[in-house]
Amino acid sequence: MLHTSLKNILSTTKTHLSKLEKLGILTVQDLLEFFPRAVENSEIKNNFSQIVLNEKNTISGELTSFHLEKTRFGKRIAKAECFLEDGTSINVVWFRIPYNLKNFEGSQQIFLVGKIIRNYGKIQIQNPEVHFEQNVHVGNIRPIYPESPPITSKWLREKISGILLFAKEFPEILPPDIISQESLLLKSEAIRKIHFPQTPEDWEKAKARLGFEEIFEIQLRVMQSKIFREKQKENLFPVPFSADQIKEDFKNLPFTLTLAQKKSLKDILFDLEKNRPMHRLLQGDVGAGKTIVAFLSALQVLRSGFQVAILAPTEILAKQHFESFLSFIEPFSKKNKKSLLGEQFPCELLTGSTKEKEKKNIKQRLKNDDIKVIIGTHAILTEDTVFKNLGLAVIDEQHRFGVKQRTILSQNLSHILSMTATPIPRSLALTIYGDQDLSIIDEKPAGRKDIVTRIIIDEKTRNLMTKFIDDQILKNRQIFWVCPLREESEKLDLRNVKNEFLHISQDLFPHRRVQFLHGKMKPKEKAEIMRQFQAHEFDILVSTSVIEVGVDIKNSTVMVIENSERFGLSQLHQFRGRIGRNNMQSYCFLMVDSPEQKTTERLRAMEKSNDGFHLSEVDLRLRGAGEIYGIKQSGIPDLKCADLNDLDTMKKARDWAQKILESDLYLKNFPALKQQIEQEEVYL
Repeated sequence: MLHTSLKNILSTTKTHLSKLEKLGILTVQDLLEFFPRAVENSEIKNNFSQIVLNEKNTISGELTSFHLEKTRFGKRIAKAECFLEDGTSINVVWFRIPYNLKNFEGSQQIFLVGKIIRNYGKIQIQNPEVHFEQNVHVGNIRPIYPESPPITSKWLREKISGILLFAKEFPEILPPDIISQESLLLKSEAIRKIHFPQTPEDWEKAKARLGFEEIFEIQLRVMQSKIFREKQKENLFPVPFSADQIKEDFKNLPFTLTLAQKKSLKDILFDLEKNRPMHRLLQGDVGAGKTIVAFLSALQVLRSGFQVAILAPTEILAKQHFESFLSFIEPFSKKNKKSLLGEQFPCELLTGSTKEKEKKNIKQRLKNDDIKVIIGTHAILTEDTVFKNLGLAVIDEQHRFGVKQRTILSQNLSHILSMTATPIPRSLALTIYGDQDLSIIDEKPAGRKDIVTRIIIDEKTRNLMTKFIDDQILKNRQIFWVCPLREESEKLDLRNVKNEFLHISQDLFPHRRVQFLHGKMKPKEKAEIMRQFQAHEFDILVSTSVIEVGVDIKNSTVMVIENSERFGLSQLHQFRGRIGRNNMQSYCFLMVDSPEQKTTERLRAMEKSNDGFHLSEVDLRLRGAGEIYGIKQSGIPDLKCADLNDLDTMKKARDWAQKILESDLYLKNFPALKQQIEQEEVYL
């Protein structure tokens, strides 16, 4: 039953089912694994003495005097009185009339859930939930879920309670010894208690059990992968390390590498001559200079007679890498007056928009070893792409490529160098990247200035910012302007690209060139707009969060982010990384529409630090792993319950994974665990 489609089991509307599908919730199992983000006590209060003012309360009483009124602005509201058992009454007001009260008359025993306040001397409950009987919403510890209208916590509680009996069908993948010695709940019990706990302690125990399984599963997977890799004792593409050659290459560079870049390059070059294929992740902050390290590594592989593939997640980034690589190798050709590109290292670009005839020609030349460097997108990862002797595959923004896609390249037993600009806390990196050797570039190239970041809250600072931006454009600078939404939303009061584009182009900067970009545009259209921006054909780009990681706009010095409180620090930092990629001073403005203490605390960290790794640690502490990393775009597994600040649990999970693999590498004695490890393609 766990794999039963929700459309076959839930009694609900097509709108709700469509929204669930967009959220990736298609089956009974998906819905049962959509865990609450918090719980709250809905203990029923019958007497006034039990009520806590300025907090959410669940009260039971007799609802009377229900009637509709019109405000002076013409809006209809509903009012009533609720009499408690002790005879006291509470004023009730709804600014939107509840559906289940539209035909209400007379009086009736009722349950109300809402915040109770003192309003002009009266005790009042505003916009409370209405329930006519005690149910999953009142009288218990009730779950609060991440909401995406029309999918609400109320709707989820009702639907999940109806399918909770299927929790018993979840397979138990943790070995009995772990459950016993770590005092963990059974999986089925944990699923039941995380949704409908009897006490807050029940919920914490359920979270701990499910969080342990998440970490344990990842640890087991990456450790097993690393052991398998290290068993491979043959390096088909040995690249001898030559200190003299590297020193000569450094002399030809028009800039000096940082110590972190040199250390990372050394790690890679030592890997290339070991007796097994390299499998290394190069992690570096935005603008840290990962690409030049990858190019220098590729050059050594090419000199040893092997081919190199460089993969990027988008066409515009692939084209940028292609152009950068061509300009990169030119200094090396001047000394011996040979064209490395033409005579020794022919290089081609292969993307989805490459014409079919040209694709066939490129692939035939790759097979014949007539092309030494191929740079492109997913178009490289097809069955008919055959390499003669692929020595190194460089995968940029590796999380945008699935495990199976990356395996296509590693099947050549070639060296794999993955790169990511996603700043990840060290605790998380050690957990999910345990199957790869890790190099970190944590310095910026010389000459790069820290980006000045300021929070913009009121109208006065907005006006000052507008004047400042106009001055930057006068100095031939370009501006990124990021908005959370593509179009206006009735449910969310957030800035959107289309409205902001009109406001910016018509009201704020009618004398400047403004363009907009959003994710629903066709790839060619997006690529053309980015090309125009790179060519400085307009001054301001109003965009959703689709602006590409890694794309260089040399003149961009200002980043404006609307509704910045809606984004995590790591994502804000990556947006900010689109600017400051030159020696000019750059500025980032974080627009806030509804500042709160916790929001302001997070954003102040952006003002104080330009260190992406530090910011990711702050975000992890303030928001938790589930909110930050439970998104596919981050490339990190969906950690719904794991607490990555709990180093003790992480160590225990790692120790258990190691113990099991030492005695049973292929998990023959743990069939359920083996099936779980093998059945899913995860983004690690």
